[in-house]
Amino acid sequence: MRQVMINRGGLMRIKYYGVRGSIPVTGKDFNKYGGSTTCVVITEANTTLVIDTGTGMRSFGRELMKIAPVGHKIHVLMTHYHWDHLMGFPFFTPAFIKGNEINFYGETKYNQSVQDVFKKQQQFINFPIELSGMAAKIHFTEIQDNDEINIGPFKILTAKLNHPAGTLGFRIQSGESAFVVATDVEHYAVPDNKLIKLAKDAGIIMYDAQFTPEEYPKYIGWGHSTYEEGIKVAQLSGAKEVHLCHHAPEHTDDQIDEIQAMAQVRFPKAFAVKEGMEVEI
Repeated sequence: MRQVMINRGGLMRIKYYGVRGSIPVTGKDFNKYGGSTTCVVITEANTTLVIDTGTGMRSFGRELMKIAPVGHKIHVLMTHYHWDHLMGFPFFTPAFIKGNEINFYGETKYNQSVQDVFKKQQQFINFPIELSGMAAKIHFTEIQDNDEINIGPFKILTAKLNHPAGTLGFRIQSGESAFVVATDVEHYAVPDNKLIKLAKDAGIIMYDAQFTPEEYPKYIGWGHSTYEEGIKVAQLSGAKEVHLCHHAPEHTDDQIDEIQAMAQVRFPKAFAVKEGMEVEI
């Protein structure tokens, strides 16, 4: 099976297809970091994981189609079901082609399963092709807090984090390499021990930095955090890098540059992630 990224040397490769929070944005002030909402792809050997199906997933699908229209198998881990993390899937071209396979993993929330959520998004009143009309094989698996999932070379641990209606954090591990997903998370008054445990000695923690520390007091309860809090988690957990994500739709490239600069004063390996950025661990 051919994939969009071929991992050589047994490394975990991570590519950010969408790093914006809340709503997609466009315009000259947003070109450097990008305007697509959350979608991150992790590959090793012939296994592909996707974190969330924000609008960045459309670009991932276009890359897959350039390689081959069929023969793709992906595993999608859903942190939660807010619109900005869902809205790209109906525009993911490989889902419409027989011979591809998509496996979703997500929580049941308010008596709605992960399958219910994706069916509802593509009701005919919302979108011209219902989920049942997609030709790819689509499977759904329920997951919850404190689960362990094994997919190919990856061991995936879950942890419930603080966000309206809840969100899952993930630790994606292969051998000694670990990538931790903590997007759409609001910090507590004291560091969250569950998150610190999840991120212990990770190579990278991807952390929600939608607000600056100065902005945050106006948005308490919105479910987002700051670069300062991400750095605290990294320092307490021993994570080596912090990837600041879920950029506010209002934040321009210049403002995100400033956020990164301020973060690097405290933690030199703090980076504001850009759409299209790739790293290996």
